[in-house]
Amino acid sequence: MKNQWTPEIQILGHIRHRNSVKLLGYCSNKTVKLLLYNYISNGNLQQLLQSKRSLDWETRYKIAVGSVQGLSYLHQDCVPAILHRDVKCNNILLDSKFEAYLADFGLAKLMNSPNYHQPISRIAGSYGYIAPEYGYTMNITEKSDVNSYGVVLLEILSGRSAVQPQIGDGLHIVEWVKKKMGSFEPAVMILDSKLHGLPDQMVQEMLQTLGIAMFFVNSSPVERPTMKEVVALLMEVKSPPEEWGKTSQPLIKQSSKQK
Repeated sequence: MKNQWTPEIQILGHIRHRNSVKLLGYCSNKTVKLLLYNYISNGNLQQLLQSKRSLDWETRYKIAVGSVQGLSYLHQDCVPAILHRDVKCNNILLDSKFEAYLADFGLAKLMNSPNYHQPISRIAGSYGYIAPEYGYTMNITEKSDVNSYGVVLLEILSGRSAVQPQIGDGLHIVEWVKKKMGSFEPAVMILDSKLHGLPDQMVQEMLQTLGIAMFFVNSSPVERPTMKEVVALLMEVKSPPEEWGKTSQPLIKQSSKQK
């Protein structure tokens, strides 16, 4: 087996979480190398968001929470801790009940590895999801995964791809959301059109989630929360509105024009 294959197998061997794909084994000969996983039947999140299927808010929220619980496990509870380094919608698989599973650990790195803090010589991550600081530090940290997850969350809410050059002005989704927030349009116009017309409580939950998603994609990595804090912020969305804000996340309120 070639050396570049070994790290992914070693990393997958450490992972035991309901929101991560399970490595069952591997096969290798001179011409073929295969990793064997449990079968996950519903494709990936990117395919689902781009399909014509109507995906309700409760299902989107379930996918968002499942994904971040898997990432929080990698960062906080797995021994040794793991950076995924390629968090994106294509790498979130879904089963028949829309339970989310993290996949593709080909770029993952153990946080206790000797070269963890060393700049990397090749691009790690996918265009549209790479944290802005990577361009000048060439380092990937746990806050880079948080940024990538924030992009995924914006995609879940808006139904747009991270980069959509064929539509509108082709802005990256983070810049597109910032532009929309700075305009006179109501914030609900950022949400996927398939989510319009829902009860006020659900709309406020989505706007709350939108606000905290922008917290995750802060251009300064030190201002981003940890994955464990991300889980807490998302879980708080389903708390009564009077409980919101206790963890200091941004809050977007539904204006009277949006009701």
